[in-house]
Amino acid sequence: MKISKKVRRWCIPALAALFMVPCLNLLRTQAAGGIEVDRPCRLTISVDIGVGSGGSNAEYLEDFNRMSIPVSVYRVADVDVSGQNYTPTEPFGSLDFTDLSSDHQAESTAARWQDLAQSADRIRAEVSPEEAGRVTLEKEEGSSDAAQGEITGLRPGMYLVVPEASYNPDYSIEYTFTPYLTALPSSAYTLGEGESEEWIYDTKIGLKPDAVPKVGRLNITKILKEYNETLGPATFVFHVVGVDGNGVTKYEEVASLTFHAAGSDTITLEGIPAGLTVTVTEVYSGASYTVEGSASDSALVWSGEAVSAGISGEASVTFTNRYDGGNRGGYGVTNHFESDGEGGWTWENPTTPPED
Repeated sequence: MKISKKVRRWCIPALAALFMVPCLNLLRTQAAGGIEVDRPCRLTISVDIGVGSGGSNAEYLEDFNRMSIPVSVYRVADVDVSGQNYTPTEPFGSLDFTDLSSDHQAESTAARWQDLAQSADRIRAEVSPEEAGRVTLEKEEGSSDAAQGEITGLRPGMYLVVPEASYNPDYSIEYTFTPYLTALPSSAYTLGEGESEEWIYDTKIGLKPDAVPKVGRLNITKILKEYNETLGPATFVFHVVGVDGNGVTKYEEVASLTFHAAGSDTITLEGIPAGLTVTVTEVYSGASYTVEGSASDSALVWSGEAVSAGISGEASVTFTNRYDGGNRGGYGVTNHFESDGEGGWTWENPTTPPED
C-alpha cells in the first residue's frame, strides 16, 4: 500500500498599516472665530498608504493605484456657527453628539467615535437615506499622486464616509473599509497637522482598509483510455505546488484518483489562495499505465468571486493515460495526517471503517 502525504503552506502577509483618519476627538472648545455655515466645503478622499517602493505594503499600494473604489458620504448632523455643537439630522436622530467639544474632549477615545460611526452606518443600511455626495476613487493616468477623488458643495456639518468593499484587478484580494465620521469644516489642529484653529473648508482624508485574501479551486481531470481488469484498481497520484508572483511556494498538496474501469474522473481541490500559479505533476501513473504527453501542467487559480463575475473559469488541468501492456497492479490510498495539538498525529484513512 502506498501512503501519500499532504503538506499545506499558506502564508499571505496581513495589511498592517492603517490610513490617516481625522482626529475628531481633538476638537477644542474655543475655535478661531465662527464658521461660515453657508459656505460649501470640499472633501478629498485618498487611498495613499504612504509606503515607498520597498515598503512591506507596496503590493497593496499598487492594487489601489489600479482599482476603482466607490465612496458615498451622508450628512448625519448639522453644526452651529461655533463649530462645536452638532444636531443629528433624520434619520440619524438617535445619534448622540453631546460632549464632543466639552472640557473633557481630549479624553474622548477612538472607540467612542468608532461606535458612533458604526451606529450611523447601521441606520444607513436599514433606511437607505439620500447620499450627500458620491465619488469613485481612481488614480489619474500619468499622475504621481495616489488614487483619489473629491466631493464638492458639502454644507458644514458631520458626515458619514462609506467606502464600498472592492476587489483588486485580479480578484485575489477584497478590500473592505471601515466607515467613519468626519466634521466639515476642519482645522489643522483637529486633523493633527498643526496648532492653527483656522477653519479649513477644503479637507483631505484617507481610508482605513482591511485586506481579505480570496481563495479558489483546482480541478484535476484524469482520462483513462484503457483498463486491465486483471490488474485490479489503478491509482494515479498528483503533486500540486502553488507559487506566487515572486516564485515563492505558498501551497503544496498531494491528491489521487483511483479507477475501476476505463473512463474519466475529476478531483477538486478547494481553498487554494487566489492568484497562485499551480503546477500539477503526475508522480505515479498506476504501475502499468503510461501518461500521454507531459506529466506536468500549470494553471492560474482564480477566486470564486472572479469566476462568478465571469473574469475567468476555474483552474483546470487534464492528464490522459493508456495501458502499457505490463502486468503490475497499482492500487493505493491517500492518507491524511493531522496534528492533535499535543505533539501527536491523527491518521485518517478512507479505507478504514468508522468505529461503532
